[in-house]
Amino acid sequence: MLIGAVRSHQAWVNVEILDRSGQPHTIEVLLDTGFDGHLKLTSTTIQELELSRSGYRFAELADGTVTRFMSYGSAVLWDGQPRLVTVIEADTESLLGMELLQGSRVTLDVHEGGPVTIDVLP
Repeated sequence: MLIGAVRSHQAWVNVEILDRSGQPHTIEVLLDTGFDGHLKLTSTTIQELELSRSGYRFAELADGTVTRFMSYGSAVLWDGQPRLVTVIEADTESLLGMELLQGSRVTLDVHEGGPVTIDVLP
């Protein structure tokens, strides 16, 4: 289970991402149902985690522009187990997208400070 809170009309959760040596780091990410990838992190965070570059990924932005992003391989602890993910590099807010949420239930109490939980479906 991932746990977070609603702040300023946005759902934030903490995710455990593994660095290159397999050590977990807690990173707060914004839940973004408009993002169809796993995770998007800043270049600073990617450098701190020493993630391995895996190539490029193309994405369509909200304005319809198609942009190329550098991608990296990593893993997150998901329901206590390592799960391989693709991390997109972009210097905006860190995001958790729909690809990572596949097979999960998201529950939000939408008020300031309301709980956000992500549970793996049986």
